[in-house]
Amino acid sequence: MKRHPLLPCAALVLAAGLQAQQPSATFNAFNDWLTAEARGVSVGADGRLRLAPALRRVAQLPEGVVWSAVSDGTAGAYLSAGNEGKLFRYTAGQVKPLAQVKGGIVFAMARLGNDLIVAPSGEGKLYRVTPAGDVKPFCEIEARLVWALGVDGNDLLVAGGGEKGAVLLLAREGSSRKLADLPEETAFTALAPDGKGAWYLGTHGRGLVVRYTGVRTGDRLETLAATGFEEVHAIALNGGRVFAGATSGVSNRFATGSLERREGYLAEPGTQTKSAVIRIDRDGVPQTLWQSTQSQIFALAAWNGHLLVGTGNRSRLFSVPLSDAERAENPFAALQDLGAAQATAFLPAGSDLMVVASNPAELHLINQVQATEGTVESRILKGAPLADWGRAYVESLTPQGTSVDFQVRTGATETPDSTWTPWTPPLVGGERPNLPPARNAQFRLRLSSTRGGATPTVESVRIHWANRNLAPLWEGVEIMPPGLVITRTAPPDDIGIERVPLETQKLIPALGYAGSEKRSFRRGAQAFMFKVADPNGDPLAFAIRLLPEAGGAPIPLEKAWKERFFTFDTLPVPDGKYRLEVTASDAPGVPLNAALEATWRTGAFIIDHTPPVISEVSAVQDGDRVRVRFSARDATSVLKEAAVSADGDSWVQVAPESRIFDTQEATFDVTLPRDRVRGNRVLVRVTDLCNNEQTASAAIGEPKRK
Repeated sequence: MKRHPLLPCAALVLAAGLQAQQPSATFNAFNDWLTAEARGVSVGADGRLRLAPALRRVAQLPEGVVWSAVSDGTAGAYLSAGNEGKLFRYTAGQVKPLAQVKGGIVFAMARLGNDLIVAPSGEGKLYRVTPAGDVKPFCEIEARLVWALGVDGNDLLVAGGGEKGAVLLLAREGSSRKLADLPEETAFTALAPDGKGAWYLGTHGRGLVVRYTGVRTGDRLETLAATGFEEVHAIALNGGRVFAGATSGVSNRFATGSLERREGYLAEPGTQTKSAVIRIDRDGVPQTLWQSTQSQIFALAAWNGHLLVGTGNRSRLFSVPLSDAERAENPFAALQDLGAAQATAFLPAGSDLMVVASNPAELHLINQVQATEGTVESRILKGAPLADWGRAYVESLTPQGTSVDFQVRTGATETPDSTWTPWTPPLVGGERPNLPPARNAQFRLRLSSTRGGATPTVESVRIHWANRNLAPLWEGVEIMPPGLVITRTAPPDDIGIERVPLETQKLIPALGYAGSEKRSFRRGAQAFMFKVADPNGDPLAFAIRLLPEAGGAPIPLEKAWKERFFTFDTLPVPDGKYRLEVTASDAPGVPLNAALEATWRTGAFIIDHTPPVISEVSAVQDGDRVRVRFSARDATSVLKEAAVSADGDSWVQVAPESRIFDTQEATFDVTLPRDRVRGNRVLVRVTDLCNNEQTASAAIGEPKRK
């Protein structure tokens, strides 16, 4: 037997050093393979892969769902499918229509002699169907829906739901009578005989497991277990023990679905548990053998020393050892995946076992002979956003006559299609695949054996890749109004001495917090907001420089700024026009020789500390009004606003003679009511775009220059 090691010791050290920088994926536990596509390969509870019992599809039905299936006694089967009471027969490898009965879906059938007894929903009747397809009434029953039929000699046990809850009936041709009922439950949903005169039933409502005895000796109904689930959908008996498949949320109309990433098949049932296999031993003690938060149980069968569990929402067959000793060593295995949505029934078929699937409706045969070949296709591995795909290491046991091949393919789409690369030839352990960089990748394991009964075992797979580093992507840099301060520290205490412009007040909620940063106001401050993202999600650092428009050397402000906002004090900088240059680098999150950067330069903005000059100020009495005239000019910025105070307290906004503030100089001519003027002086104030202010005054009655 060959054992293929995972990695040489030296390579292990190297891989450990790269782990923090480069991604890898390890598959060595059951959940790692949960969303993989397995064909002919079983996945053990310990995460090991082995060849599974051989499975082959033998037939398909034109309908989507098979609701009920019974053996025809000759390795064939009778099937009810679709929503219109259609019946089919599978024999000699072919599916042929048999008959169609009046009513709705046929959820239950039984073979009585050579004939088939069916129970169409909503009819309150049973029908007899001959092998030739002739349909005739069998008897009337007091049940709205029949979920299971059982044969007791020449009689039938009918399990279903009536107007007053779950009901069990005895039916024979031309008549029927009630054996037992459970008004607290909606219906009996499963039925299985023990061969000694007792019948075991499952219910819908509280998910009870019930034993009925006394078809001929007096009715007796005994509850063995309350599972805590909504419904017991399947029951199997073996060695005096009862196995119940309990499920919540089973729909009459089967739906397709997909599996999630994680499962807890061995955990104790909880509020999120969707289904469970519960064993009731000879002493009536229940024990949960298997449970799922995703799958629903549709069928159970004792076969080849194991309990087979047919599930949806992905038609996976699970195998649970019947032996306590074997189960302690390997609690369960995902035995096969049918490739449909639900595995709904198991039927004996000679030495094989027939498995019925729905969505699409198919028939499969599974036998005790091990498959000679099987494949497992992994889940899609994702680069971020583009990756170079590297070596993989497979740890496996390969007895003589067995082998394990490893292949990889890559592509850009979420699911493999014709645009993906072909599978590589089988790779030797540690061989780097010759593949182009791609966003997604998938690997495939092929297990094979030329010796009967011998199987390779895959214990783990580890695959490495390196995400292609991409440069940061700039959307822009937002230039904030002059005076706004954005920091992670508390706002300055002296903010109260500043007159904060209205447009800036709107950006400072209560002069306090705005998101994770804190905002305030201080004259001479200039703030910026960086809108940039890294395609790889790497942390960024920013080198920031101030570029004078008039020429001259750039002024460095920061070398490795970490925030997405930046504020600097403009007071040491001469008045003029500038641009901010910000270079974003992903160096904090990638190796030194792989770092990339991207630069953004802002539009030009003004730094202006000098207030406007006010000249030719005059206030002249003109009848019952006062006429105020003045001129203003700013060397750097456009004028933004002007105001006049006639009482030394309140200010009145005024417009220039041109009516628009759009130049660096303007003249003003304003008249005020004389009774609004207190004292003999008038004040004027002018503000530029950088919030620099200048005031002046004039005595009433004579022109005043400043």
